[in-house]
Amino acid sequence: MLKRFLYIGVLAGLMLPTSAFSQDRPTNAQLGAFPETKGRVVNDMQDLGKFARITTTSYSFLKIKADARSAAMGDAYAAVGNDLSALFVNPAGITHIDRYEISSSYLDWVVGSQMGTFAVGAKTGLATVAVNFAYFVTEEFEETSSSQPGGTGRMIRGSDTAAGITIAKQMTDKLSVGGNMRWVKEDLFLTSYSSMDFDFGTLFYTGYRSSRLGVSMRNLGNEKTVIGQKARLPVAFNMSGAAEVYGYIGDPLSVTLAVEQVYYTDSETKYHFGAEAWVQNMLALRAGYKSGYDNESWSVGAGLRYKLREESIKLDVSYSNANELEHNPLRISLGMAF
Repeated sequence: MLKRFLYIGVLAGLMLPTSAFSQDRPTNAQLGAFPETKGRVVNDMQDLGKFARITTTSYSFLKIKADARSAAMGDAYAAVGNDLSALFVNPAGITHIDRYEISSSYLDWVVGSQMGTFAVGAKTGLATVAVNFAYFVTEEFEETSSSQPGGTGRMIRGSDTAAGITIAKQMTDKLSVGGNMRWVKEDLFLTSYSSMDFDFGTLFYTGYRSSRLGVSMRNLGNEKTVIGQKARLPVAFNMSGAAEVYGYIGDPLSVTLAVEQVYYTDSETKYHFGAEAWVQNMLALRAGYKSGYDNESWSVGAGLRYKLREESIKLDVSYSNANELEHNPLRISLGMAF
């Protein structure tokens, strides 16, 4: 038992930067009046029809995936995830955990920002249970204002955090269901606010070879009024299908293909495509493509799995193309099953 807690502590410490949670905050007297902001500008009737169903949202970090395996497959993951990383896309996928598992991911995101996740899960006689944590922190930058557009001399940063619990259960030999409840907080330095966030998902094996369907509804929750504006959660609806087109998982060689449609309430529908090949159940090669994004397209990655006596160690890395942002995100994930 002591060894398990040691594993958890070391893995969590590797992924958490201290800069995410420490900064001096101004007082209300120092802040002064908050500047007024304007809403979306609709140029013509065609744009009005296009954006009629789209709303503005907050907590945007919830749309970003830090897991390297998911990103390498173009985020076509709702029907693929079979470890703790699944809980951030489709919580039903964590029913594949054998006993205990810990996982941590780190993302070098755009404009100097960083993101990380950490989760611990266990399979019990009743259900599979996990606790999870995520953070996002921007690069430190100089504050500007309408009266001092060149900078006030004060360095600031924004940050987000989320912490929750996941419960999933295999209902039959073909159907698994899961739910994730989180507390999420967004810190804009000038002000901060928080909400409760709920995810639900199902994973269904069709019975035809290894084909399965994954469906999840994510980021459901109440909205907040922040300085006269609505802070809504970025609700997402994922529908995904996956299957092994060569071999089966655990064979000397297997190839998995996946496709996914994602509907967000703050953007147009997006499509994800991914592939994963396992060699000797030790080395994984992955590739993916995302359609409907302004600044992301293809991605590649690899994974290693090493079996010890009772433990299995996993290492995944991914590289994503985002040339429009002048930065190509890198992700690394570490995990251990025991």
